[in-house]
Amino acid sequence: MKSLTPQDPRSLGSNRMIAVIGRGGMGRVLLGRTPTGRLVAVKQIHAHLAGDPSFRARFSQEVESSRQVTGAYTAAVLDSDIVPESPWLATEYIDGPDLETVVKECGPLHLGGLRLLAAGLASALVEIHRAGLVHRDLKPGNVLLTPEGPRVIDFGIARAQDGAAQLTATGAVVGSPAYMSPEQAEGRPLTPASDVFSVGAMLTMAATGASPFPGSSTPQILYNLMHTPPNTEGVPEPLRGLVDACLSQNPEQRPTAEDLLTAAARIPAEPAWPATAKSRIAAHRADSDWWVQTSERELRNREQLENLTIRRRALLKRIAFAAVLVLLMGAAIVAVSRWATMSGHAQPQADPSLTLTPMELQMLDACKVLDLTIPKLGTRTADLNKTGDGCGTQITDAGNRKVRMDLSTIASVSETEKYSKPIGAAVAWTPILGDKITGRMCKRSIITQSGGPSVLTLSTDVTDGDGCPLAQQGLTAIVQQLTRYVPLLPLPRNSILRVPPCSLLDERLAQSISGDPARREETSSYCVVDGSDAYLSVNLEEAMRPDKDSLNSTVQTGQFTSYIRNVWLKSPGKSCEIGYMARPTTGDNAELVTVHVDNWSPATDSCDKVKTVLADLIPRLPKS
Repeated sequence: MKSLTPQDPRSLGSNRMIAVIGRGGMGRVLLGRTPTGRLVAVKQIHAHLAGDPSFRARFSQEVESSRQVTGAYTAAVLDSDIVPESPWLATEYIDGPDLETVVKECGPLHLGGLRLLAAGLASALVEIHRAGLVHRDLKPGNVLLTPEGPRVIDFGIARAQDGAAQLTATGAVVGSPAYMSPEQAEGRPLTPASDVFSVGAMLTMAATGASPFPGSSTPQILYNLMHTPPNTEGVPEPLRGLVDACLSQNPEQRPTAEDLLTAAARIPAEPAWPATAKSRIAAHRADSDWWVQTSERELRNREQLENLTIRRRALLKRIAFAAVLVLLMGAAIVAVSRWATMSGHAQPQADPSLTLTPMELQMLDACKVLDLTIPKLGTRTADLNKTGDGCGTQITDAGNRKVRMDLSTIASVSETEKYSKPIGAAVAWTPILGDKITGRMCKRSIITQSGGPSVLTLSTDVTDGDGCPLAQQGLTAIVQQLTRYVPLLPLPRNSILRVPPCSLLDERLAQSISGDPARREETSSYCVVDGSDAYLSVNLEEAMRPDKDSLNSTVQTGQFTSYIRNVWLKSPGKSCEIGYMARPTTGDNAELVTVHVDNWSPATDSCDKVKTVLADLIPRLPKS
């Protein structure tokens, strides 16, 4: 997704726009929110196209067709307006990537994923055909994947089953060549069997990564579609017979949607997405959540600014009125000076609340935060140094003391609450917690509550004197900075630092290793499962490449090469830590996934547990 531009509408109907999902030659699709808080995908047609009567009629037909389909495997229409200069249609927002993207980034689906896909598409066709429609544009880009199954969208060229095939004014067939049926390519009347053919083509692509009718140009694809048999050699055998039946040149020999649903249920595999696809779906949802939460924060900030502007204007009016009265009384200068020295007028809110989202905490640029706030505390005398849990540097404070300062963003909430207590001060409506280590070393923390508890901690180490006043002053400045602007790391979409750590853990596997009952805790970069048998943690960070550290040695975790830290083998069988290099970044750094186990049970080896977790976890990571 991308931010709204000045040309994008801020609202359509009663729906408030949040972000841009995508743009194309026909219009744009925006992420919006209804007054009740429900997310919607809003398709808005370009004004110059809406001026074409035939195009506007086609869009009206899409709205009407979409309203007739209400099944669980399609996107329901929630609102629309076909009258304005730029007509729009709001449907239920399906929070998932499209099939084409998932196959491209994660590879072909396994048999269980194909069964789930086939059953979901068949269920969607049952509802579409029951409404008397033929979709006519089923393709991977119009199928979105959710944890529960696929969802079919975009009824832009859907028609009634008894309607004739539609051509454009130039005679070009409307549809997607690689996935349309032969009868659609030839411009013949269409039946529900045409959609079944498209499903067969999509299942082939999902199983092999390629269309059953490949070609380098549209004419070549159409020729292969009508004159060559489909290439389904890579489709798994339990599904291949069904796919071949769907791709029959004769519409009457294809299964119905009901037949397809029955056959899909007999495929001998558990209907579930592969781990890599699940990870991609989770990453898509995390991205959507970030946009929604960021939009809400920006809206609150904008409303605060608007209210401040209103109050300022009202104040100026009162000042002007008072000045006139005072002038009439012959005491203008005295009156104006009294107004100028009054406090609380036309000032920004002194202590706005802190509303960091989970995604903002995970992607927070701690070094940038320090860089923005250090000028209020002293002079920086060393480079900003990114650390595993935040950022640190050295400064000289106003008292000419040398100070080591570290900002941490991943401290444990439970540990912070256990060892730090409220000191009687607050910032951004949040109590400040204190943890005085020695006279010169001090910690000050706050626990953010928006989007789930998380901890921000500033530690100071001064050359002499008490470091706590500076720690409190610094943390206050940092939090006040974050209420106005949250600097984020420019992470690529395939960065593991965008992924919630606990989403990578299989719950049943984690419980089998840690034992029951188990306490689970998640911060912006690590997930902990602490049970009766073992302590298990998964940490995501950017750090020195493990192959550059002499303390590490290679070890195989499944089919992947990882690095075991020999320092953790001092207690063989009890403690083990293994890291996997997910993505090299810059210099000698890389993004790492590190799994650590402290084993309470002597019956099993801790490194065996770590290897099991890593082998299961690595396929869920974003693909580079």
